[in-house]
Amino acid sequence: MSTPSPPDKVGQLTKLYSRLGIDASSEDATIVSDMFDDAIQMCLDYTNRIDFTTPILVQAKRLAIVMYNQQANEGEISRSEGGVSQTFETGIPANIRAALSPYRVAKTRRFS
Repeated sequence: MSTPSPPDKVGQLTKLYSRLGIDASSEDATIVSDMFDDAIQMCLDYTNRIDFTTPILVQAKRLAIVMYNQQANEGEISRSEGGVSQTFETGIPANIRAALSPYRVAKTRRFS
């Protein structure tokens, strides 16, 4: 039986830079790295975990891409310009939440 490989945060961050077309030594890379850390924390909060796994990192990478693409639209929920309407999803998008759902840890509650 083989042991699973440890999650590769640096590898996922490198893939994130590549997907966004950002040079790892640029100023934008610092912003993207910070967004990736925020996305990881959001995914951990959603799954009620304290340690990440590779599938959680992959979804965090997807969430960081959404965060990066919405930079100029921060705080907007919807916008209408020249007859074109845009609606922005707040928080973690539904497709990412669905992918994270199998990794959620249940919280125990005490009934009194």
